[in-house]
Amino acid sequence: MTFSTLSRYPGSGAGEAALPASSVARTPWSPTQDGAAEHDAFGQEPPSEPPASSVWPWGMHGLIETIEVLALALLMFLLVRSVAQNFVVDGGSMEPTFHNGEMLIVNKLAYKNFNLSWLPFTDKDDWRPFGAPQSGDVVVFKFPQDQNRDFIKRVIAIPGQTVEVRGGKVYLDGIQQNEPYLDQAPTYDYGPVTVPKGQLFVLGDNRNNSYDSHSWGLLDQSLLIGRAEFRYWPFGRIGRIDHGGLSAEAGVTITQGASSSSSTAR
Repeated sequence: MTFSTLSRYPGSGAGEAALPASSVARTPWSPTQDGAAEHDAFGQEPPSEPPASSVWPWGMHGLIETIEVLALALLMFLLVRSVAQNFVVDGGSMEPTFHNGEMLIVNKLAYKNFNLSWLPFTDKDDWRPFGAPQSGDVVVFKFPQDQNRDFIKRVIAIPGQTVEVRGGKVYLDGIQQNEPYLDQAPTYDYGPVTVPKGQLFVLGDNRNNSYDSHSWGLLDQSLLIGRAEFRYWPFGRIGRIDHGGLSAEAGVTITQGASSSSSTAR
């Protein structure tokens, strides 16, 4: 006679038949169940996993934002540098208007020119939307004989004007000019010379201690960096720069190198 045997789970109640083991899905027991702490075989806590490495302390999103801010700052810097630039006066050739060590802001757009000859119905190759140099302007330019050096001088004569320095005075087209910014009159003579197109005649305000057009010749306008607009150091002399100092002196003209008085104001 054959008997079939029944197995029961330990602790099961009487009369509860046990199902075959193959038909029961068992979950392996974990020591963390029932509030037990997780330990290894020697009763020690397993080492925690190291944190994932990051390319930036604030994560990838923070890195992208930082790059965007730096790129914007660089763009703004380049835009500002294309419009204005600061310079430090080195030397005394422009005294008493400027002294050694003073700091200026130069407007680089003041004489900006554009070539429009490629446009139909126009042949302008030197369009200056912001104006052209004028007598009396204080300009910064690259020194013609060494373009790694920047000079600051005052424009005296522009294209088409005839300039002469004689008897301690400057004459433009035969008319003596009043220059109230000078401390000392020039002790040299120059000219007369007519300034050609694209050139300028520039002098330092410290006439007898300035290396300028009376020494090395006319200045090509392509070397202009810009017009000095604002002095921001020292604080006691801070302010805009006056460019209107050069004016005709009434009643004085010069003809054929000799000065003469005239009753007519010019």
